[in-house]
Amino acid sequence: MKKRWTRRGFLQTSLKGSMGVGGALAGVALPKQSPASQSSSKSDEPTAAGFTTSQRNVLRSAMDEIIPAGDAMLAASDAGCGDYLEKLAVQFSDIRKSLAKSLAALDALSRKQSGRSFADLPSASRIETLRKMEKGIDAQHFGVLRDFIYEAYYQQPQIWKLIGYEFYPTNQSGPRMKPFDDSALAKVREMPELYREVD
Repeated sequence: MKKRWTRRGFLQTSLKGSMGVGGALAGVALPKQSPASQSSSKSDEPTAAGFTTSQRNVLRSAMDEIIPAGDAMLAASDAGCGDYLEKLAVQFSDIRKSLAKSLAALDALSRKQSGRSFADLPSASRIETLRKMEKGIDAQHFGVLRDFIYEAYYQQPQIWKLIGYEFYPTNQSGPRMKPFDDSALAKVREMPELYREVD
């Protein structure tokens, strides 16, 4: 019998470094595609993960503008955010629908402004489109997209290493606190009283 996942269970499992969402999806990745293939006639064929190819292209393009590479940090797609979101979307149809609506709103705004899919725009135009989406009538869809991309990024163990975060499961003892340094209060002790005695 196939295990039924809750979102909480999914997140806990992914935190442990095991994306146990099902063997068939273990190797799901967002393949890099050329602009020509992005606009091909097959762009609306569903993938094994439930997103169409055009949705995947828009998602990859958006995530790398929201979290680009820089200062020794990975871009969102290079960190595995696409894989994470596709696995999440397969497990939770409401999340897939929310992401699909956000991606459709972003692509529609892009086509309205430039006549081109968001994935086919140069970086500067993508950033401008995302800014307009964030401040316009599609702000809610932007928020959904941004929040899921952030979640996906900061769930990645390789990102934890880059920011110096160490994960401790709640069912085990965590890190030991450093002994208290009494000298930290030295300046406070030298200060005059900041209160009045009351009888």
